[in-house]
Amino acid sequence: MKNFQTGAETWSSPHTVFLYEAVKPSRPSLTLIGCSEDSLVVSVKSSSDGSCRIRYKLNNVHQWTLLPDSVSVGADRQLIFTIKHLQTFSVYRAAASCKPKVGVWSDWSSETSGKTLDRAPSKPPDVCYRLDKTNSDGSLLLYLMWKAPDPGDAGGRILGYQVSCDGSVQNVTGAMALLVVEEGNCSVAAFNTAGRSPAAHLKVEQRRGDLPSVRNLWVSSSYPDVEALLVQWKFPISPSSVPPISYLNLQWNSELNPSTSRWSTVDGLSSSTLIKDVDSAESYLITVIPVYHQLCGPPQSLSADLKHGALLEVVGLKVAAVNKTTVTVKWAWQRRSGPIRVRRYRVMLRTDSDRQSVSLWPDQSQHTFFSLTPYTQYSLLLLADDVTRSIVPVTTDFDELPAVATATPLLLLAVTVFIISILSRTVYKSYFFPPISSPRGSTTGQWLMDPSLQKCVEKNILEIEDFQVRDVLGDKSLITVNPNSLLPSEEMHEDSPLPVQLSVQLSVQLATLKLDSEYVSEAPQISDQHRHEAHSRFNQKEDEQLDVSKRHFDEFEAHQTSCEEEFLLNSEAENEHGDGSYLICETDYITNSCFRADGNNSFSTA
Repeated sequence: MKNFQTGAETWSSPHTVFLYEAVKPSRPSLTLIGCSEDSLVVSVKSSSDGSCRIRYKLNNVHQWTLLPDSVSVGADRQLIFTIKHLQTFSVYRAAASCKPKVGVWSDWSSETSGKTLDRAPSKPPDVCYRLDKTNSDGSLLLYLMWKAPDPGDAGGRILGYQVSCDGSVQNVTGAMALLVVEEGNCSVAAFNTAGRSPAAHLKVEQRRGDLPSVRNLWVSSSYPDVEALLVQWKFPISPSSVPPISYLNLQWNSELNPSTSRWSTVDGLSSSTLIKDVDSAESYLITVIPVYHQLCGPPQSLSADLKHGALLEVVGLKVAAVNKTTVTVKWAWQRRSGPIRVRRYRVMLRTDSDRQSVSLWPDQSQHTFFSLTPYTQYSLLLLADDVTRSIVPVTTDFDELPAVATATPLLLLAVTVFIISILSRTVYKSYFFPPISSPRGSTTGQWLMDPSLQKCVEKNILEIEDFQVRDVLGDKSLITVNPNSLLPSEEMHEDSPLPVQLSVQLSVQLATLKLDSEYVSEAPQISDQHRHEAHSRFNQKEDEQLDVSKRHFDEFEAHQTSCEEEFLLNSEAENEHGDGSYLICETDYITNSCFRADGNNSFSTA
């Protein structure tokens, strides 16, 4: 030892070495003796007594596996050794190295290869089926699909599958089969040189309704940071009659060589997975298939490569339909034309104060935006990783409802005011302001105001002396005359109007006062006996006329017209000549009136 600070050196005590012990021994020989499904049997022969060790590896890998223990061996003797826990039907390489009891390890022997035996698969394959269509003869087009298990998972390698449906048996080397069968039972079993696996049994029946596929499938890449493809999807919206997803089969194959497909199983609760076994120089068709117990859902496929991710892009964004509150947009998908990596496409509809956006997926080709503002201009944007690709202007339709809602109350108010104005002139006016009789509107007033009416040229005054007559009964007798009695007897009936009534009614009809010669006439003077008889006849006649006039007066009083004054004919009052009597009329009925003679010895009054 040497101390670098002080430069001092320290030496150990001497050690004695024999030269023959330092010589490296020769390499041992390794021979394959036998093999089984999971082991190889080899023999090792060394040139000296000592111990040996063995290492092995699969034929296509670079890393060796060293057995943990070394085995003692005698000179020129064979050591039998068994390498265990190997994969079935696989090629391995092995080598050995030995050393004497005192000395160093020899170089590794030459490699010896061996292949494990085949073993019959121990697990049935995971099989699902789908009925694509029904033929006219009642047979079904059966689509069978299964995942090729790994040799370690299945317990043996898979050479092919034996499909049996209703007695018909055929061998299929791939992972899919298309058969024309009828409803019944089918079975699928994997086989190899060692035998067949347990069969997976299916009960094929025609089901009503389709099973949903996964939604919004997309593939993105982070190459070169991560040499893998990220596959994402969303679970389908399944009705209650559809069973839950048991698992998903993920298949990818090269687009240039479709026969080289690889499979992966994803748990039914996962919505993404990484595909690592891909080459950056190839593009792949990636398919995701949901499995509902033994039923295959519709597959969803998408092309992708490690450099760009999904090889699709959105083109042709346009407005399909517009109304007051919704806008429907459409687009198309096409194979990507340029080397552009896009993780997500979006469509955004925005204004200065509002915006809505939605992600685009290959299984969609249109979308409708709801709850928009009527008669508003929007901008429709296509975004690729938040980078604007295109802008399309769109304007929502005009909403008539607010205008109608505003105009309706005003219209109802106008109609209400109009109805009230009409009713105020009719119903309300007659109820709160009852009509008052207007002389101007009456028949009498219109007659008096008629310009064509012939007015009296001169004012006639009725003199009482003009009514003086001779008393036929004497100079001093009084005669009481009822107005009705002044009419002839043939005119006294119910329909004959009274003279007084005619002079009082508003219609202002003409009344004629006639002096009947039966009661007032020029007669010679007679004796008292004759006077008494005439007076009796007069009283009897007067009673009869009084009954008739009383009925007329009742009708007259019903019309609120009163004429209860008497006309007195004073036959007993002597005039200044002593040869007659006077006809006296009440002055209330003889006032400012216009009289005229009608040519028949009668007077008319208005």
